[in-house]
Amino acid sequence: MKTNDYYINRELSFLKFNKRVLEEAGDNSVPLFERFKFVSIFHSNLDEFYMIRVGSLYDKSLLKDIGLNDNKTGWSPERQLKEIFRMTKELYPEADKMFLNVSRQLEAHGIKYCKFGELSKDEKKWLKSYFKREIMPLLSPQIIDTKHPFPHLFNKSVYIILELNYENKNSYGIISQNKNTDRIIEIPANLDIKDKKDGKGKKKSAAQDTQSAQEYKYILSEDVIYQYAKELFKKHKVSSKFIIRITRNADITVEESFSDYESYNANIDYRTYMNDILKRRGKLSPVRLEISKSPMNKFSRSKLNAMKKYLCAKLNILEEQAFITCVPLDQNFIFELKNKIDKTDNKILSDDMLYTPIHPVFPKEIDGNKSVMETVEKDKKDIFLSFPKHTIKAYLKLLEEAVFEPDVVSVKITLYRLSENSQIINYLCRLSEAGKHVTAVVELQARFDEENNINWSKRLEEAGCNVIYGVEGYKIHSKITLITKKSGNDITYITHLATGNYNEKTAKLYTDIGIITSDLQIGKDAMKFFNSITTSDPTDDYSCFLVAPFQFKSEIIKFIGEEIRKTESGKTGRIRLKMNSLTDKDIIEELVRASQSGVKIDLLIRGICCLLPGIPGKTDNIRVISIVGRFLEHSRIFIFGDNKNGGEPQVYMSSADLMTRNTTRRLEIAFPVFHEDIKAELERMFDCYWKDNVKSRELLPSGNYEKIEGTFTEYYDAQEDLFVM
Repeated sequence: MKTNDYYINRELSFLKFNKRVLEEAGDNSVPLFERFKFVSIFHSNLDEFYMIRVGSLYDKSLLKDIGLNDNKTGWSPERQLKEIFRMTKELYPEADKMFLNVSRQLEAHGIKYCKFGELSKDEKKWLKSYFKREIMPLLSPQIIDTKHPFPHLFNKSVYIILELNYENKNSYGIISQNKNTDRIIEIPANLDIKDKKDGKGKKKSAAQDTQSAQEYKYILSEDVIYQYAKELFKKHKVSSKFIIRITRNADITVEESFSDYESYNANIDYRTYMNDILKRRGKLSPVRLEISKSPMNKFSRSKLNAMKKYLCAKLNILEEQAFITCVPLDQNFIFELKNKIDKTDNKILSDDMLYTPIHPVFPKEIDGNKSVMETVEKDKKDIFLSFPKHTIKAYLKLLEEAVFEPDVVSVKITLYRLSENSQIINYLCRLSEAGKHVTAVVELQARFDEENNINWSKRLEEAGCNVIYGVEGYKIHSKITLITKKSGNDITYITHLATGNYNEKTAKLYTDIGIITSDLQIGKDAMKFFNSITTSDPTDDYSCFLVAPFQFKSEIIKFIGEEIRKTESGKTGRIRLKMNSLTDKDIIEELVRASQSGVKIDLLIRGICCLLPGIPGKTDNIRVISIVGRFLEHSRIFIFGDNKNGGEPQVYMSSADLMTRNTTRRLEIAFPVFHEDIKAELERMFDCYWKDNVKSRELLPSGNYEKIEGTFTEYYDAQEDLFVM
């Protein structure tokens, strides 16, 4: 396969993005405890990457089909996996360094992650008692020998594995960390005051030991189990022991397997099938092994290598898929740690260790008690929502008004990811109970939110809502609400369209945008969209929506072509695109063609970008920047053209990235911005991002990202300016 030098492999591009996430943990301008969170986010991203992307490549590598090669670089699945394992091996030491550096700095502020060897005699005594009382009764140790086969290891669970010897017979033992035990164990203060002395050799009183009282000392449960593992195998000699964790393939092709499933279970319900899929996911093949060689592990390198070989053989993976680390294997505890500290009397987490709290506000159009419906209908004002600057209560206010508005006859909504305690679900149930016809399109294939969505779908059905699971062959990723009103013979619509999920939690963490409008053209397109789903008859008959997988990509390519024609006729061609990721080859090729024609292209891409800018004669008119900061950049903005030469820019917001999965396998909506003030605001936002010199990194022709350096008279953080009030 012929490849071009302006491509970078998708998987390596993701790993480079995750490296940018890790870099935030080393940025001293980021509050200290927030840096700790970035270490956790890095590992969480890597977990999901291995479960989905590496899992998919692993499946493809078994097929030995050249047609499965990457269509941009020409790399085979085997070559991609090799490069992934190589780059991952480089990232682990960096991640370890970040964790240890931030931990040391937190210790100076009174938050101490304890190693067992650092504990005092009284602390060890207390911990042993805690282990026997709280942990040991819940553990299920197992010998591995001829009569006890190697057990199934659960995805992302932490285990302690031991090499054992009894009467000159070698075996192994394994202990799983029970999820019913607290992972974070706080070491009580003042356990060993009686042993402490002041500078004159006299024993300290509790009052004299105020400094230790301002500490939060903790240890993780797996470290405690590791230390006392011998208690569970008393007759054995322990030759070595390690903490391990595996990651399993979680990539299941739902629609194809449902067809097989349905042929054997003709009356099966799709929701029941998805429940079965969740069970099957936990049994898929391992794709990664992590082994901790923490400071408390005193065993030799040869023992470590022997254990790695043994485990790789048992798990049927290559040694390249085994990674050695010296920090906790599951770092999700970092987010829980803040909650634990907050519950104590100690005020250790000072304001300067955390981001300044944000205070989302209502958009100015509905500030105070102004009605959302009256604003968009009578005042004819589209309401622009920009999270996290604006509060999601503005959208919830619309739903609440719909409950009590007698002219509202129906509400239709797509649901992809929801918060744990969703107020949106509550309002939908209230709408149904108030006699409104509610149709909820619940996407049961929202990755890792399947169980959550299954539960919500049951709640909606119980309230009388009509629940739809989508259209066969497509994942529904659109974010749209349609409220239909009937007054006499008049039918009107109020539509909400957005780039992000109906999720109260992420509305405070992600940058997302959307509109609430009474525009009739948009309302009619929204009705067509929902009808196409409920009748399982997808259509491309829209007047202003660009809907994937039908006309979305072709229209984007058409807009690019128009900018090429402008440039060729001597006018200014300009394209500004903001998205999470860019992978679609057809669109990339058109952008390259536009660059060669002289169109100026600015791409603001947070994550994966398979297009390399700055390649002479090919992409030298393209610039790519990525912003990784306090908020996850999630909004998608597409701007074609500008106001020069009498032009009128075409401005769209979208639920879709320009990725192959979005353009070909999902139902997505890109919607136009008609309101001039909102158009101007989106262009202003784009310009703000582009002048960021604090969190912005530029993609170089080499494929590496470089922080925008220079001697600035003023440092500018776009996220701080746009979203922190």
